[in-house]
Amino acid sequence: MDAIKNTTKKFVKGLLNPDNKLSLIPNWLSFSRVIGGIAIPIMAYTSSPLPLLFGTITFLSLSDFLDGLTARLIAKEETKEGAMLDAISDKIFSILLIIGILPTLPIFAISGILEGTIAIINGKLLASGGSPKSNFLGKVKIWPLSIALILGYVALAIQNLNIIGITGETLLTLSNILSFGTIPLQVGNIKQYYQEYKTQAKHKQNEPINENHHNIEKQLSKNKEKTNIPKLKLNKENHQAIFYELEKPQTKEKGKILTKKPLETKH
Repeated sequence: MDAIKNTTKKFVKGLLNPDNKLSLIPNWLSFSRVIGGIAIPIMAYTSSPLPLLFGTITFLSLSDFLDGLTARLIAKEETKEGAMLDAISDKIFSILLIIGILPTLPIFAISGILEGTIAIINGKLLASGGSPKSNFLGKVKIWPLSIALILGYVALAIQNLNIIGITGETLLTLSNILSFGTIPLQVGNIKQYYQEYKTQAKHKQNEPINENHHNIEKQLSKNKEKTNIPKLKLNKENHQAIFYELEKPQTKEKGKILTKKPLETKH
């Protein structure tokens, strides 16, 4: 629970008060998909004007590309908080759209279960102190899933209208086909997220061992520095160094005490 609370705080901080104020632009572009996940079903079921619906859908589609681009070009950095906000926003967006379309297209219940499984894996990763983030297959998968959902909502919006030979029934059929085609991508995405969860969990378990090992090596290095005896180089300028050899403590060899004899000097 602490990890989830900390993640929520980072999520809110990224939207309201990031360290780099310019990060507000890409962060809010990511969060716009959460808002859109609520707005699109409302507009579709209330028969809002088609230009408004299409404009909202177009903007949300572009936001998934623009958030990363603005982070690199405007904010000049891609932060962990931004990556986390992007991943969570994508997941909330797809889940909200799936819930909204279920009364019309129950087939999306399968996609909902698979997306919910991904959300659970990422939730467990957060709870263990990890950091979930979008991966390549997740980015690929979101496009056919989003298109399938959007076609379903457009079919609701036009209802019995016939626009350039395209009817609502045609759009619903296309939406069903795309939803089936998305399922293998979702299953593959679940495998990737689960592998990432195991990798980060294993890394977290090894961290204390590595830290202790580092501390032990550091202490041994300090002790070695303390016990090292400085070496003196004999030369004319440092002739008194000879006493260093003469005054060495006695050494033991196989139970016998040996004492070094003084060096004889010639006059």
